[in-house]
Amino acid sequence: MKEACFQIKDKALHPFSEEDLEMLREYKPNQILKVRMQGVKKPRSYQQLKLYWSLCGTVAENTDDVHWNTKTKVDFQCRVHTHFVDPDCVVVKKDGTVAFNYRSISFVNLGHIEATNYFEQAFRVMAKFLGVSVDSLLRSEKGCQ
Repeated sequence: MKEACFQIKDKALHPFSEEDLEMLREYKPNQILKVRMQGVKKPRSYQQLKLYWSLCGTVAENTDDVHWNTKTKVDFQCRVHTHFVDPDCVVVKKDGTVAFNYRSISFVNLGHIEATNYFEQAFRVMAKFLGVSVDSLLRSEKGCQ
């Protein structure tokens, strides 16, 4: 299943970004699409989420470390380093070890304030890993857009 963001304009759905438009172009004209809709609460920022994933890609492209060399791995490392766990899903095994389930950053599962706090922490983790300041990490990404 693919996920894209749309806005209602003139009583019709329109892709929110160029990436969303590209995803829509993968389907044929007049093809019926099954859509599950959910409104995004204001002021959660789709641009902020896109920036996060873009920075995950930037970090992955700038390392040979096998634990950080894909967007998904960078995302996972950020969740581990910020201890972004679901407190209701901590499991203590028989041998005494503890297993954590990490929280989702999707619009459905995370509000604006929590997301902003997480992203600020994650940006610090990424910058520290690359040995740069958060400002320079963010500047480099904005220069690439």
